[in-house]
Amino acid sequence: METTSNFQRSSSQNENNPLKKWVILLGILAGVFFCTTLYFGFFAKPTMNKEFVKVEESNNELQSELDSLLAEHEKIKAQYGDLSDRLSEKDSIIMANAAEIEQLINTQADYKKIKKQLARLQNISQEYVKEMDKLYQENKALKDENTQVKADLEQERQDKAAVQKSNDDLNAKLTTAAVYKAYSIKSAGYNVKSKGEEEATDKANRVKRIKTSLVLGENSLIEAGPVNIYCRIAVPGTGKVLTPGSSNTYSFVHDGQRLQYSTKKVVNYNNKAQNVTLDWDLMADDKAIKGKYIVQIFTDDQLLGETSFTLK
Repeated sequence: METTSNFQRSSSQNENNPLKKWVILLGILAGVFFCTTLYFGFFAKPTMNKEFVKVEESNNELQSELDSLLAEHEKIKAQYGDLSDRLSEKDSIIMANAAEIEQLINTQADYKKIKKQLARLQNISQEYVKEMDKLYQENKALKDENTQVKADLEQERQDKAAVQKSNDDLNAKLTTAAVYKAYSIKSAGYNVKSKGEEEATDKANRVKRIKTSLVLGENSLIEAGPVNIYCRIAVPGTGKVLTPGSSNTYSFVHDGQRLQYSTKKVVNYNNKAQNVTLDWDLMADDKAIKGKYIVQIFTDDQLLGETSFTLK
């Protein structure tokens, strides 16, 4: 009876011991932890590693696509230079979309969503290229047209310059050609006899007249009409010109300078060659002096020529 009573007391004590319950609970938890650790350590870990690697590879692929697209975009902008400034709004849209995709990649958003965004960005980039190429072609056409217009204007200027030069050359030739020509200019001293007969002489004491002759040449380019022929006879050793008087009545203007003349004749020029003779008669009490006389022939506009003779 005593033994039975002790057993009952022992059973009652075990049932009422709280520590024993905690020990059992901790044992169960330890078993669960061990099993969980064993599962994730040997079975679940490879699966999680594979998923992580897969996500990382996908992100790298997406980032590579985005980087490639942006690099191509920058290359196109550089190729087109200042023209890219005209599509700055479209460029801003591309950069904004790229930044949004970059954020999605960094936050490991849904792969399909990012791919869709990349495809959309690719379309925008293609539209950008098309618009840029259109601008380039239009700009090139304008430049070509401008170049052609400049070339046409330059050619027109050159043509006008050539015509003007041709006209100037022609006018110069005509001006040069439209001048009087004098040939066979001769001058000599003459003795005038009582009956008016003339006799050439080189004796100064016998000279009563200085006769100058010439041929005024033919020229159809000169307007027909009266022309003044002036003869200047320079006295030997003095350079003074024999003249009927000292007033401006016996003078003409040549190259802005007023010149005295010895004798003058008005010739009715008809574009044909004609002989012209100009006489200078010494006054009754004048004597010719010895030496070389220089004789010049002028019109109002030009020097026709000169000759000389010597008196002994």
